[in-house]
Amino acid sequence: MSKTAIIILVAALSLLVVAAVIVGGVRHREELQIQQAVDAAEALYAAGDYDAAREAFLSLEMPERAADCVTQKRKLALAAAEKLLAEGNFLDAREAFLALGDFENAAERVPACDFARAESLVENERYTEAFALLEELGEYPGARELSGQAHEDLYAKAMEETLACRMDTAIELWNELGDYRDSENLRARCQERIVHMVEGTDEPVRYSEFAGTDLGTGTLYWHRVGQIFVPRDAGPETRCLIFFPGGFDESLPNAYMGEMIYDRDPPNAIMLFVHANGLYDIEDKAEDCYRVLEQAGIENDVFLHGLVLCGASNGAYTASRAAALIRENHGLPADAVLTFDAGNHWAMLQYFLTPEECDVTAKAGTRFMLLEEAGIGMNVRAIELLVAHGNDVTVARCAEDGHEQIIYDAIRYGMIDWALGRGELPQNSNYAYYPLDPSSTYPV
Repeated sequence: MSKTAIIILVAALSLLVVAAVIVGGVRHREELQIQQAVDAAEALYAAGDYDAAREAFLSLEMPERAADCVTQKRKLALAAAEKLLAEGNFLDAREAFLALGDFENAAERVPACDFARAESLVENERYTEAFALLEELGEYPGARELSGQAHEDLYAKAMEETLACRMDTAIELWNELGDYRDSENLRARCQERIVHMVEGTDEPVRYSEFAGTDLGTGTLYWHRVGQIFVPRDAGPETRCLIFFPGGFDESLPNAYMGEMIYDRDPPNAIMLFVHANGLYDIEDKAEDCYRVLEQAGIENDVFLHGLVLCGASNGAYTASRAAALIRENHGLPADAVLTFDAGNHWAMLQYFLTPEECDVTAKAGTRFMLLEEAGIGMNVRAIELLVAHGNDVTVARCAEDGHEQIIYDAIRYGMIDWALGRGELPQNSNYAYYPLDPSSTYPV
């Protein structure tokens, strides 16, 4: 090879080396730039700027790292939603969980937001909103229980306003409750009470300036229907009682009234002692008695409740049917009916409750306590009718007492007090109790 050729070859090789060095340098710079871009993207990721980091990773064709950015961003959003829920921002938390869709089951947290909001609404007595929300939650754990408790709380609040005779507020609360329990009935009674307060009656209890007699424990008033005792401290806790005498609708002296209000500490109840039991016209007598009680309640700021009906001899028929009539016509349920040695021992079925009236008293939850002499026969068909229609019936056999003494012992031993919610059911040798059901053996 000539010298010239050698020189040319060496030059060419040198150029190749230089070119290689240049190419290597460019590649190195490119790799350095890429690494710097990756480092910058990772820095954005570490700083929590997941949107910018995602864009950077996508431009670097790193889809897995871009997906990591989305995941991390959603985790932050999930944590933020939980924080909103914990802080009581229920609506914002709900929207945040919804926006996350099926990420880590975020959508399943939406009902928790609604439930927590419902709890807050109940706590703040915004019951209508709470009821609607709880209804939407359906069978969500705790929703039915919370709804039940909220309804009971509102019911108690409405009853408190009702018994305090704040009728306007009470009506609003009964409206909120809708058809819960007997809310519609109580709302109607409050509305009727307002009408009575405005209209009054032709025969107020305070019949004349001589009508009232102060007995210390209360006042005894005269009325054409009977005598009315109003306790001295009548108020929200005051109950009511109607006592029907025996006989065949003639006016009878209420000797047992003395036992109730003169010779003892009388119960906290407005008590009407009827002159005649209305055996031949029970419907009108029941209406008269209700009107007298209602007027006495209006004049003494008492909303009638806790009604007890007592009937001696033939008055047992009037007391029993009055429980159905007053409930059906005016919505006032009788807590208890006490009968004392029913006339002919329930043989006069034409004066007894009809099957439909039995249904009314059963629905109202009226308890029937039938006090009877020991060793006498009873017409059980009337009693069977009560029991067959679901009424709570107990026969109380009085071991030693005669026809009239049963009444006095019921007062003395506290049977009437028990019916008025004052004390326990008397337990002594004089009484033997027979709670009845359709399979019972009647004590005849």
